[in-house]
Amino acid sequence: MTTDRELDLGRRRTLAASGAMMAGILAASTPEIALANQPPSGGNAGLPVEQIEKILRTDGRVSNGVLHITQDRNDLNNVIGPGGIPFKPAFQLTNEFYFQALSGGRAIFNGEMTLLPRETNPVIDRILANSLVFQAFHQHFFDLNPQVWHIHLRGVGDPLALARALANVVAATGTPLPQSSPPNPTTPLNVKLLSQILGGEAEVDEDGVVVVSVPRREQIVLGGIPINPNLGVDHTINFEPLADGRTAVAPDFSLIASEINPVMSIMRKQGFTVHCLYNQETAESPQLYFSHQLAVGDAYALARAVRNGLNKTNAKFT
Repeated sequence: MTTDRELDLGRRRTLAASGAMMAGILAASTPEIALANQPPSGGNAGLPVEQIEKILRTDGRVSNGVLHITQDRNDLNNVIGPGGIPFKPAFQLTNEFYFQALSGGRAIFNGEMTLLPRETNPVIDRILANSLVFQAFHQHFFDLNPQVWHIHLRGVGDPLALARALANVVAATGTPLPQSSPPNPTTPLNVKLLSQILGGEAEVDEDGVVVVSVPRREQIVLGGIPINPNLGVDHTINFEPLADGRTAVAPDFSLIASEINPVMSIMRKQGFTVHCLYNQETAESPQLYFSHQLAVGDAYALARAVRNGLNKTNAKFT
């Protein structure tokens, strides 16, 4: 398979080798090929979590072997979506970065950024200048005011060098920093019930937003590297409580080609608006396609509708 070369950002051994990982293969000339047979890391896997958080000036969360860092675009606090839905920063207006440890003291990260139009090309310039991989550039939702755009990027190398490169990219945006996780986030929604309906892991974010993640079953290979199913390639479903008692529900489906039409068909029949269909990673096998959709109504009825869509995919339910 022809892949774009991942650029190795340093080889300092800042990770402790995990017994669950294969021996390092640093001598190979092409990092993504050398690491292709390495299984996804488990647990914390020795990632320098606190140092990465300090560089990115944002708290993270380690789950299922992946460090996930979310930066809310709190400067975009007046974005109105279709039908007058207020898009709060925690609801679809975030930067998302996922880190997974590899052998030999290295890591892979996969990420996406939420941007205003004027920020897009300066961000692209910094991605390229920092030897990261520019993967995708598109919108997730139409009829937003102001319209926002999303850029996807990744990199392989020393985890602290990757974090510094990311910090330099983020500095080209208006993302307010530092950020810390809310100590006791609350929501009027029944988080346990949403998790049960969707068969995934739920967490509560700012403004009562609930995010449920459901991984895929198959092994995904990104740039020749087998990645953790939670490295930003899973299904995610966002729930935003609205002032009138209804909930805005925005599933982001992770699909292989044969799943696209079945999922679109059932979701359209259930009243969801399809806002996009795109691929967000390059050099990916199998190639995944992502579709952001939107509906407003009863949170639990809509969650069941989303589950009907998930059932058409190779999802791994809890």
